[in-house]
Amino acid sequence: MPKTQLRTTTARFNLDIAAKADSSQFPACFDLAADMKKNGVSPNLSTYNTLLRALAHGGYAVATLAVLEDMLSVGVSPDATSFNHIIHAHRTEPTSLLPFVLRKMEEVGVAPNATTFTHLITRFASDENLEVALQHLHAMKAHNLLPEIAAAQAVIILAAKQGYPRLALDLVIAFEAESIRKVEDFVWLACLHSSATNLYADGVLKSWYALVTDLAISPDEGLCTLVLHTAARNGLPDLATDALRVLKVLEVPWMEYHLAPLFEAFCRAQRFQEAFSTLTVMRQNNIDPTSHTAFPIIQVVENNPDILDDLWAILTNMHQDGISVDISAFNALLRASRSTQPITRVLADYNTLKSCGLVPSAETFHLFIDVCISAGNIAYGELAFRQFKEVGTPDHDVFGKMVILHLTQDVYDEAFLYLEEMHSAGHVPAQHLYEAIVIKCATMGDARYVVALDEMRDVGHTIDPEFSFHATELNDRALAAEKAAAERARVEALRGVEIDGAARKFIETGGLSGLEEK
Repeated sequence: MPKTQLRTTTARFNLDIAAKADSSQFPACFDLAADMKKNGVSPNLSTYNTLLRALAHGGYAVATLAVLEDMLSVGVSPDATSFNHIIHAHRTEPTSLLPFVLRKMEEVGVAPNATTFTHLITRFASDENLEVALQHLHAMKAHNLLPEIAAAQAVIILAAKQGYPRLALDLVIAFEAESIRKVEDFVWLACLHSSATNLYADGVLKSWYALVTDLAISPDEGLCTLVLHTAARNGLPDLATDALRVLKVLEVPWMEYHLAPLFEAFCRAQRFQEAFSTLTVMRQNNIDPTSHTAFPIIQVVENNPDILDDLWAILTNMHQDGISVDISAFNALLRASRSTQPITRVLADYNTLKSCGLVPSAETFHLFIDVCISAGNIAYGELAFRQFKEVGTPDHDVFGKMVILHLTQDVYDEAFLYLEEMHSAGHVPAQHLYEAIVIKCATMGDARYVVALDEMRDVGHTIDPEFSFHATELNDRALAAEKAAAERARVEALRGVEIDGAARKFIETGGLSGLEEK
């Protein structure tokens, strides 16, 4: 067969094989290859690469190795495309055969190209093998190759997923600095999510402004909430404010868990007036700030107790300047005062309420009565209770606190009166209140502990037998101690009285029994 005709025949066979490969008719490709050999037409590199492409498309990894051996046996040298198809075919197979393929590639002197590394990197990334994927990514630089975007993004996403936001962002920055292409939006979203999950402030800032400012993409509520937590922990109120703005754009109604991080961010940034104003904003949005929201200000004072005076001054100045002050701001400082200052100082701080033009809330009274319990200060506790009754109806807990307050005293009859008042107000006293009364009475040798136990049972509480036994034991000890004290007092009294010898002998010998012996 003339040489030109043979070349034409080879090209025709290759075209037919390529057509079968394009339509995923893999057996037909090999039938045509067999016909080539039967007709004395030698397959060339294009033929083998087409066969390898067909096998790679179907994921027939082992078959590609057989084709490679056939190529080498007939003297056709594989190129990078050949090995790329072989490596791609191994995408669904265990990676243990890949080292063999790479060694064979090196043996025949074929240098990997960008596509080779892309297949390797995406393969190991799909196995979540970040270390090996990174090794191949860095190996590209040794070959003066730039990673394809698919390879770069696969490693970045994997690093972000595995909790390495700093690494992920470094890879993004390096790729975009070396390539004319930019990573896609979902890559920035992955970096933002990973950074926010790990409270990595620099990563959140870079990713947030890349998405929101540069790409005009609004993250969803869940991601905004994560960003808010990062802003809170790292003292970034401007970031928190922008996240709240995005929530408004998304028409997500603000909740306490959205605004609480803004308060914490302002506190950590020591922008305290803006922090207090955040509580007012919450109230204006029909959100009642809780003690959990105000906790960061307590941490600030605990770390630096001297700042408390400055914080009170800020509240007072805000009121004087006509800036609305929410009662929760006062309660937050009262809590901070309680945890860091002497009781007398807390009682004095309570009086700051009037100078700030505030009406106490139920939480205010609860806080103040707790302080009175700690100090055993009945007078201030009664004052707070009367004020509470003037502005509202005392709840179950405040009645209970008044019971506990009076139990701090040696004379505690008022505790029983508040217990009765609880009943009259329609409240069932909690079990711990009855237990406190029982223990107090039993410890004092007061027989009313039995009455308290009976009433405790009558209102439906279950009495642990061990608790009842413990109370009886305490009462017996108290009575025994009282009896012993009375005896000691009697003996001491007798020692102070002058009596004659006969009378003393009469007492010491047991009275009449001593006389009878005589």
